[in-house]
Amino acid sequence: MWTSYLFLAIAALLPVLATVIFHLLNKYTKFSKLPYWPKQIIYGVVFGGLAIVGTHWSIKFNGYGANARDAAVIIGGLIFGGPAGVIAGTIGGLERMIVGLIPSFGLGFTVIACSVSTFLAGVVSALIRHFVFDDKRPGIIASLFIGFVIEVFHLLMVFVTNAAQYEKA
Repeated sequence: MWTSYLFLAIAALLPVLATVIFHLLNKYTKFSKLPYWPKQIIYGVVFGGLAIVGTHWSIKFNGYGANARDAAVIIGGLIFGGPAGVIAGTIGGLERMIVGLIPSFGLGFTVIACSVSTFLAGVVSALIRHFVFDDKRPGIIASLFIGFVIEVFHLLMVFVTNAAQYEKA
């Protein structure tokens, strides 16, 4: 049981570690000289991969998982830019759709809500960064609030798409 909590904690902290690593790469290496779009693709793929880790390193409660998938996607969009958030959300959402369609994973009940919500987390975080923060990084408090709102939306989507089975949702 404790190993599940450990994996979830690591999955939640990996996007933070990746953020620090990318900051150091931008500050001390030639990575900073890369053009905008290649960097956005790199950020998007890395944070999309971390969203996949966040999906699979979850804690099971009564047969359902609590995960850190959206954390990577939101950080990608808010901290590194719109394209990175959309790419990360697409990767995380598609992977969630794929594993949701494989019965042996046991993740089918929330497949639509989680796939769409993960994609939308990337799009919304990208739009917020662009329109609210003028393509600048938001502060810690604003980022936490945005993450909270996106997660509430995600859980609301689970409920709405499974309203016929509201007790299970």
